[in-house]
Amino acid sequence: SRLEPARARKPTTRLGPSAPRRLTSAAMVERLVYRRHTRYNTKSNKVRLLRTPGGRLVNQVVKKKAKGPSCGDCGKRLIGIPALRPME
Repeated sequence: SRLEPARARKPTTRLGPSAPRRLTSAAMVERLVYRRHTRYNTKSNKVRLLRTPGGRLVNQVVKKKAKGPSCGDCGKRLIGIPALRPME
């Protein structure tokens, strides 16, 4: 009795068997695989989901945000100088 496999129940709806059911698979999002660096969601491996004109979902690698230059004496941000990454 306890060792018998559990039987799958048929899903019941209150509307009846002929009522249209909502498709739950349409609301789900595709899972994508990291293509660069590590397989983990680290600071240097941030991605954004992007839908192509063909309807595919692809990962777009997001660049790191720059901190921007600061004053050497007081440490405050310098006004009017763009915050760029070191290579830019």
